[in-house]
Amino acid sequence: MKHYRVAVLGNGPVGILAALHAARQGHGPVLLLAAEPPPNADAEGGGYRIEAVPVSLLALLLEYGIHPHLIGAGQTHAVRQIQWDSKASMSLPTPRTVHIHRPALEQALWQKLLQQPRIHLHLGEQSLQLHDAGANGLDGGNGKDWHADLLIDASGRAARSASNIDKSPHPWVARLFTLAGNTRPSGSFQSHFHSHFKVAALPEGYVYSLATPEVQNVVFVGRGKAVKGSADELQQLLQSTQTDWVLQGLPTLVEFHSDMAYPVSLQWATSERSVLIGDAALARDILSSQGLSCGLSEALCVAELGTLQARANFQQRQTQQRQLHATALLNQIRSCLYGMETAWQDYAQFIMRART
Repeated sequence: MKHYRVAVLGNGPVGILAALHAARQGHGPVLLLAAEPPPNADAEGGGYRIEAVPVSLLALLLEYGIHPHLIGAGQTHAVRQIQWDSKASMSLPTPRTVHIHRPALEQALWQKLLQQPRIHLHLGEQSLQLHDAGANGLDGGNGKDWHADLLIDASGRAARSASNIDKSPHPWVARLFTLAGNTRPSGSFQSHFHSHFKVAALPEGYVYSLATPEVQNVVFVGRGKAVKGSADELQQLLQSTQTDWVLQGLPTLVEFHSDMAYPVSLQWATSERSVLIGDAALARDILSSQGLSCGLSEALCVAELGTLQARANFQQRQTQQRQLHATALLNQIRSCLYGMETAWQDYAQFIMRART
C-alpha cells in the first residue's frame, strides 16, 4: 500500500493550490485525485466565467508563477452599483477587487501541478472512490491501494467524502450569459470591458454583471422566472422590474452566449474522515462572500493540520464562518425590496439552519 502524508480530492483551484502548497511545504509526495483534467479554458462558453477576487490574491498567485495577464485580470475596482432595497440604483464603495477568468486560473494552476514532481496524480472516476470510513482508496490506473494521513476534500459541491450535505429543498441556480472578444459585435461594447460589479434584486432572485478586458458576464440567479425562459423573456423581466440598467450600453441578451445553469444556493457539509475545504465545506452565496478567495485561503493552511486538535479547531472556525455568512445573507434578504416574496422567504428559512 502506498503511503502519503497528504491526499487531495478535487482539481479545482482550491484543490490544486492545496496540493501545490503541501508539496512546497515538504509534505510530499502529495496525492491528488480527480476524475479528469480541468476543461480547456478556451472551450466555447467554458472559458468565460468571471470571478471577482480581492486584489491581494494576485500577489499570492504570483508566488506560484501565475501572472495576472494569464487569468484575464485587468483594472481593479473599488465601487459596485446596486439596486436592492428600492427601485433606485446607487454606487457604493467596496474593498478593491479584480475580475479574473476562473477556467483560465484552473488551467494555469493545473500546468504548475503537472510540473511538480512531488505531486502524484491519479485520474479517473474510480480514483475518487474511497474504500471505507478512512482515508484509503484505489488508484484506478494501476490497481494499487493508497493511504493518507490527511485527506483534504476540495471536490466542490460534490463533497465526495462528506458524511452529510445540507442543501436547500428549493435550490437556486445561476444562468450565465457571456459575450467574449471573438463573439462580440463591433461597435461600442469595447468601452464596457472594464465594467464594475453591478447587482439588482428580482422577485425570485437577482441579476449581476461584471467584466474583464476581454469578456462580459451577465448572470441571473434564483429560481422560476429569474432564471427560466428565453433571452428575450429575461430581458423583458429586467425591463418590467426597472433593472435593465444592468445591461446599459451592452448588446441585447440574444447576442450573448448562454450556458447551462449551475447550482449556487448556500450549501454546507461535514465529514468524519477528511478535512473539507472550499465549496466542499461551505458553498457560499455570491451575495455575501467571495467563495473562491475564501477557499484558496483555506488551501494554504489545511496541510499544516497535523493533529486531531488542530483539525477540530479548523473545523470550528469553519462553523463560525458559516454562521457569519448565513447571518449576512439573512440581512441581505431582510433589506431586499422583494424579501417577502415566496422564493426569498423559502431561501431564508433554509439559511436559518446554517446558523445552528
